[in-house]
Order: sequence, then C-alpha cells, then structure tokens
Amino acid sequence: MPTAAVVGAGLSGLTAAHRLSTAGWSVRVFEAAPRVGGRTVSDRIGGYLVDGGASALGASYRAYLDLVAEVGLTTVPSSPYIGIYRDGRIHHLRLDRLVRSALGTRVLSARAKLRAVRLAVDLVRARAAGYLDYSDMRRSAPLDTETARDYALRALDAELEEYLCGPVVRCMLIAGTDRVSRVELFSGLANIFSSRIHALVGGQGRLAEELAGRLDVALSDPVERVADLGHRVAVTHSGTADEFDACVVSAPLPVAREICPDRAAVLGPLHDALGYTQAITVAVGTRIAPDSPAMLVQMPAKEDPDIALLFLEHHKAPDRAPPGHGLIGCDWDTAAAEKWMGATDEEIVEHTLASLRRVFPELFAGAADPVELTHVTRWRHALPLTSVGAYRHIGEFNAALDPADRIQFAGDYMSAAGQNTAVEFGTRAAHNLLSR
Repeated sequence: MPTAAVVGAGLSGLTAAHRLSTAGWSVRVFEAAPRVGGRTVSDRIGGYLVDGGASALGASYRAYLDLVAEVGLTTVPSSPYIGIYRDGRIHHLRLDRLVRSALGTRVLSARAKLRAVRLAVDLVRARAAGYLDYSDMRRSAPLDTETARDYALRALDAELEEYLCGPVVRCMLIAGTDRVSRVELFSGLANIFSSRIHALVGGQGRLAEELAGRLDVALSDPVERVADLGHRVAVTHSGTADEFDACVVSAPLPVAREICPDRAAVLGPLHDALGYTQAITVAVGTRIAPDSPAMLVQMPAKEDPDIALLFLEHHKAPDRAPPGHGLIGCDWDTAAAEKWMGATDEEIVEHTLASLRRVFPELFAGAADPVELTHVTRWRHALPLTSVGAYRHIGEFNAALDPADRIQFAGDYMSAAGQNTAVEFGTRAAHNLLSR
C-alpha cells in the first residue's frame, strides 16, 4: 500500500487526501491549526450558523458540487437577488433575470449602461479566447497587463468603475480595483453574473469536516520540513521525521516555501511576486431580518471605504439563522483590514455597526437593541493578492512543476483562488501521484 503525507487540512489538501485514500493509499494529513477547513470554517453560536471564511458557491462550480454529492452532502439555492448600495439605498438585481433587471436598475445611468456594452463584449471575447482558463493561467497573459481600475477608466467610465467594476472586484478579492489585475474583474463578472448562487447545508465548513472524518488527520501538528530523499519523502513534524512514498503540500505559499527548501527554485519566484490580502469578517445576528431580499449587498468604495460586502446569510441558506432573525456577514476591504487588524473586537464591531445602521436603518428604528450576536474573524493570510503580472507568474509556476514528482503542490496560489479551484487542484495533485 503506497503511503502519502498531506500538509494542510484545508479544502485542497483534504480533497487530495480523499482522492488518494479512496484509491487505496495510506494517507496522513498534518494540520498546524487545531481544526480543519482552512478558510472554509463554520461555527454554531447561539442558534446561528456562522461562516467565518468562504461564503457562497456558484452553480458553475462543478468540481466542488460533484465532490459534495459524492460524499453525501447537499446544497440549497440562495436568494437570486444581489444588491448594490448607492446614494442611501440598495438597488437590487435578479441573477435569474439579469438582463431585464440590469436594464431597469437605477444603480447606473443610461449612459453608463450603454458603456457597459463594451465590457460585455470584452468579457465574451476573453472567454471565447480561453483567457479565463483556470487550469492554465498563462493563457490570461493578454488580460494581465493593467489593473482593473486602469481598464475601467480607459475602456469604460468612472461611473462603471465605481458602481460595477469596483463592487465586483471587492466581491472577488475584498480589495480595490487599483490593487488587482484586470483578470480578477473579468473572472468576477463571469462567476457572479453568469450563474445562480448556492450554499452548503450545515455551513461552508461542512465539506472539510466530512472529508476529515474519513481520514487520518493530525491537528495542531505543524510540519517543519518536507525533504526529497529521492526514493522517499521525509516529513518532519513536531520534531519527528516520518517517511512516505509521496507528499502533497497544501499550505499557504509562505509556509510551502519555508518547509520545502528542495523546491525553492520553483516556489521562490512566485513567493516574491505574490502577496496575500488580510481580511476581517464580522457576523452580526439580529432579532429581526433586514427588509432586503438580497443574499449579497455589494458596497462600492465610494459609499463605504471599509466594508466591502454584506452577506445576508439568512437568505443564503435557511439554517444560518433562527426563523425570523437576520444574520449579516460583513467583509472588510483588505486596506481597512490591514489598518484595523490590531484593533479590539469591540472597536471592530462598533465600526461595522455604524455601516449597518446606514444600510439597514429599519433594524435600528425601534427602542430595543436589535443585535443579539457579534462574532469577529481575522485572516492575516486571506487570499493571494493578484496584482498585475501575478497570473503570468502563476502560469510559469504551474508549468515548472513536474507531474511525476513525489512532492506535489495544491495551494490557493496556483490559480484564481476559490473553493472550486481548491477541489480541482487537490484532485490534480492526487491524480499526478496516482499516475506515477
């Protein structure tokens, strides 16, 4: 029976371990944290089910949804409404009637809607040319030449940059359009506005928990080094060295580079080119639900520089809040998260509630305090910051990897970050080892 170590019990690592285990391998998963899931974590708190990291799923996430069905879990469709906040009100769009609602919305002027035709044409051309092929990001090079803001101001106009491009990019990376590549804008448009949104029953962390329950997982057991012995792989963890036939490294890029000195030649250039965003998520449970039917309210930076997204979790899935109550997941912009990371939970909650009072005044109209739950989650390594040129480096990194290597990689730095690509690259790493 072949043996394998998997470093990291996030979604990609657990997927790789699951694929190897079902193929007959003996697999051991090492996780430095005291729980599995990475950035797909869920907690039950006082009747609420809080997703502290990754939140929603596109209906186009075939690899993820197939794995969910394979292990016997289920998803439910979320509310088809999304909102964009402008000038003191939420403007709603229906994803299942997108063209009709987009033509009728007042979030954009008539002139901006006409200019948006150029964006739609550019997106269709990019998809047709294969520039958004997540399996080979080198093909994104023709798009990866300017920031999302530079593209919007050059090809569109300031209004579309502020109230369409900006909210989409903030939804993808929780960062401003001036910090990320145009690839993120096109990828976000393709994902957000082309399919219905789903949620995993039991919380977004449920898939990781289900996979981990079928595997041998060592928690609070950090790996210090992965060494290529030629015929074997030595994994040093908590001061102990064990040997395996192969290894999948599914840790964040800075950790992977540190523990894999034998692969510094391929990891180093990408590490130097790719940073990570920081993130703060605040869950707010309320005794009544907001009036909006939206599952997601996007906050343009002009309207709120600090809060980027508001997930109305009770519209995402019915198990997220008690009946009649509301649960709002507030995702901070990475620039604000970087400044507030050291603040107390009380300070972060107070600042978040100030935004909610403005967006959902109906919650605070009565004399009683509507808030019955607050929960703060901090992510010092949230998502890879894909600035201009990053996808070229990602493509070069993937091309430099040897599919026959005993050490395989499956990280969020190998494509556009997301739950679906985590499953895809975890599966790819396992397939490479099985093909040996």
